[in-house]
Amino acid sequence: MLGGTPQRPRPAFYAPARQRSWDRLLSRVERRVKRTLYNCQSCGNCLLDKSAFICPMTCSRGLRNGPCRGSTRDRCFVEQTRACTWFRIYQRAERHNALDRLLEINAPRDHQLSDSGISPHSDGAAPERSPGPPLRDLIRNWVRLNPDSEGFQTARRQPAWWQGDSRYHPPAYAEPLSKLEAALASGRFVVSAEVAPPMEPSGDRIVQVVGFLKGHVDTANFTDNPRGVARMSGLACALHSLKEGMEPVLQIQTRYRGRHDVESEAVGGAVVGIHNVLCLGDDTGRLGPGPAPRPEWGDLDAVQALWMLRRLRDEGVNGDGEPIEHQPRYFLGAMASPYAALPRYEAIVTEKKINAGAQFLQTLPVFDVARFGEWMEALDKRDLLGRVYLMPTVAPLKSAWHARFMANEVPGIHIPATTRARVENASDPQEEGIEIALEIIAKLIGIEWVHGLHILAPEQEELVPRLVRESGLKDFAPDVET
Repeated sequence: MLGGTPQRPRPAFYAPARQRSWDRLLSRVERRVKRTLYNCQSCGNCLLDKSAFICPMTCSRGLRNGPCRGSTRDRCFVEQTRACTWFRIYQRAERHNALDRLLEINAPRDHQLSDSGISPHSDGAAPERSPGPPLRDLIRNWVRLNPDSEGFQTARRQPAWWQGDSRYHPPAYAEPLSKLEAALASGRFVVSAEVAPPMEPSGDRIVQVVGFLKGHVDTANFTDNPRGVARMSGLACALHSLKEGMEPVLQIQTRYRGRHDVESEAVGGAVVGIHNVLCLGDDTGRLGPGPAPRPEWGDLDAVQALWMLRRLRDEGVNGDGEPIEHQPRYFLGAMASPYAALPRYEAIVTEKKINAGAQFLQTLPVFDVARFGEWMEALDKRDLLGRVYLMPTVAPLKSAWHARFMANEVPGIHIPATTRARVENASDPQEEGIEIALEIIAKLIGIEWVHGLHILAPEQEELVPRLVRESGLKDFAPDVET
């Protein structure tokens, strides 16, 4: 298209709010000004004062709480011809000493407010508010707005059904809800494994994998359509695992799921005894072999899913702000990305997930332990290491192609050139990959505040027992009869 990069396409459906004539006039003025100055996408739930006056809805995926794991200073992961919106937000906020303003947990988009402008209320009733800030503060001093303005803006950003904030919310229960949580709380070093669900109407493969994992790991994660490739439901796999005596971790990928889908799956899992839930939200499906789906503005990101499920468990309030009679019981986890952006920026993303409800963190695969340590130092500076159980991931490389694919195509993964060269020049690349994994495990075990390890070997899960034995992790493994 001639004339520069077009704006992101707007959703096809609009349900504008009913507004009084005066509000409609103000809304038109607001829309024109914001579109001119900030490329405003008219979401009806403005976050500009919390996002360094860069509209987060210009993100290719409409993320409202921070970048995806593909964020870099150079380009957006989804649309690589443009810069990452959230990296620009972090840079500008840092220049204004306002990074902590990015910690607030923002609500999912309410499409009834699309294009509604200045009034966030669907019934057209203007909120009661005190006078706004002086014009000079809005233009020159946006970080230090007066309390009246801050309260007014907060009321606009945080609807009553959401009530997001920037504080840490510890769990509202005392006794562990799962065996995994009990093991972590006891101080024992835990081990988990990733399992790729088969694409078959049979549980034979799950039974087989669980059979040789038992006694070597504490729990198994069942991936949720990894890389956007359809597989057996993670919930079905978790049920099979539970029947075979292995406590599972249910992964819930927010990609293409509505908030009610996420709630119903987590509650359904809790009813049948699946109490470990890992919330993910970064896989766009771009890495799959089939035709690429459109990177839609999703209903939830991972931070919002954590916040919603934590409130459901601790406060008895669902995603619509309605009370529920029986509160589900689950142990919440999230994915951390030590290499995606600068460590101090990734620490902000991690803190939001912890504040929202994450109790344990699994990372993307670690190949560079030194850079992983820099990320941990950034977490320590924000006093986060004592608030969450940290489980870095180790992934044995299968071949030179696998190493190149992971380094060049999978967002948020960094493999040093020396590591890639070892695999590429090895006479047996798979054995070399296993040796590298064993070396990384040995280094990670000795790091303070590392509470366990997650082994990622999809479709080669048979390697997990060997890695556990040869690394010495067997000494920490649960005493389970196989």
